[in-house]
Amino acid sequence: MVKKVLSIILWVVTGAALITLFVFGRKVYLDTPLKDVRVVAENKHSGFIEYDSLTAHIRALCGIEHQTAIGRVDLKKVSKMLNDNLWIAQSAAYIDLKDTLRVSVKEYDPVLRVYNHDGQSVYITRDGYIIPTSPHYTPHLIIASGNYQFAMPVKNSNIADSLYHDTGLAEALAIAEAIEKDTFLKEHIGQIYRNTDKENEVIVNNLPVQVILGDTCAVSDKLHRLKVLLEKYQGTSEMEDYKTMNLKYKNQIVCTKK
Repeated sequence: MVKKVLSIILWVVTGAALITLFVFGRKVYLDTPLKDVRVVAENKHSGFIEYDSLTAHIRALCGIEHQTAIGRVDLKKVSKMLNDNLWIAQSAAYIDLKDTLRVSVKEYDPVLRVYNHDGQSVYITRDGYIIPTSPHYTPHLIIASGNYQFAMPVKNSNIADSLYHDTGLAEALAIAEAIEKDTFLKEHIGQIYRNTDKENEVIVNNLPVQVILGDTCAVSDKLHRLKVLLEKYQGTSEMEDYKTMNLKYKNQIVCTKK
């Protein structure tokens, strides 16, 4: 019986000692100054995010220069700053065992730039997110312009939102993605255009012909027919005699001459 009591007492004392060591160790850790900030770009596009500036901002928030203790670093403030950045799609921040704040950042990846009827522009990602343009970076993307009637968003939105249902943005993205999948089309189609009848057109480089797609139903097939025609008459003056090429009709291209 005495042995059992002594064993229990030993376990209790050991447990208390471990808890004391843990509390002491945690206090020492939380009182340790944060040593550094490291920002890692998961998909850097060399432009939207100025990583030196972002790192400097985070260092200032964390008080690196003032040797702020780890326990006083406001990670919520850091996360909010990252979430408020309109070019950052995802981010995460944590302090590692080397007393360094590790920040991972994933930028939005746009595939299209769209100008509205007022001449203002936004980028659209593959997932339909609308992000603002950058004052110091302009990626080389297909352009859409014309009768796109949308207001400039004050924060990142998505073209699936009801606010953008009749703006033509979803159709512009569908066309851009179809063009992007084909190297030949990417080289020959410079712009997407939405006319006053809300029909979609594409502008072929160095070809003064109105190319009408209509809606985005079977858009890949429509663009394939255009590709076949361009490949057949490439380097000739044959198509220069045409005023319009209409791809709206199934399995055909209806052309009108000048």
